[in-house]
Parts: sequence; structure tokens; C-alpha cells
Amino acid sequence: MLEVCAKGSDGTSLVELVLALLILAVLLGLAYPSWQRFQAHQSLRYAAAQVATDLREAQERAKAERKAYQVSFTDRSGRYQVQRNDGGFVHVADLPRGVVVEGGVLVTFSAFGRPNGAYRIVLSNPAGSATVTVDPGGGIRYDAP
Repeated sequence: MLEVCAKGSDGTSLVELVLALLILAVLLGLAYPSWQRFQAHQSLRYAAAQVATDLREAQERAKAERKAYQVSFTDRSGRYQVQRNDGGFVHVADLPRGVVVEGGVLVTFSAFGRPNGAYRIVLSNPAGSATVTVDPGGGIRYDAP
């Protein structure tokens, strides 16, 4: 007959099991704050990309429809709105949880997709801040940590 356990070994003791669980709990406790920081950074990056994409969409809609569009950001809010100036299209977008806009900004694109100035939208959360910029020529870019 094949013997599974070594001689004198009766399996895992309760003390060994508790010790293994204690080590696992300590490792998880050390890793959790790092995981939270990672998630906050990812949320901020995603929010910046989302805002830049929605600004580009408003710009492209303005060009395609030959109608003015605007994107309005409310101070300390996690929500913003994309709409056609004469009505007919409204899109309300939510930023990822914990990300807010610093300062109210109203970005307007002409019927040819040109912004009526330069804009800077600052997004923040506990991980830091990200910036989305619209230059007077219509270029849209973002910078996130």
C-alpha cells in the first residue's frame, strides 16, 4: 500500500493554520493602501481621457451638424453636460467616483468646431489632479499623473 504522509506526520496542525492565516492577513493589510492609491490614480487617468473624448465629440458634432455645441462643467461636481446650443442634444456624463472638477468652465465650440478661446479643465481626487486643455486652434489634450 502507498503511504501518503511521511512517518510521524499527521497533517497540518491548528497552530500552523492560524500562523499561515495571520501572515496572509498582515500581507493583505500592507497591500490594501497601495491598491487604493492605484485605483485613485487609474480613476483620475480615466476621467481625464473621458473628458477629452467628450470634448472631441462635441467638437466633431459641431462640425458635422454646423451647430454650436457647449460642454459645461460645474465647480466641485462629478458630473458635466454636453449639449447643442439650440437644443435637441443633451448628454449628461458622470466622472468616476471620487473625481471632481475644480472650478466651473463652459467650453463652447462654433458651428465649425472652433473653440471661442483657450480652456483648462482641472480634475482632482485624493491621488492628485489631471488637466484637460483646449487650445484656441481646437487642439484637445490631457495630462494625468
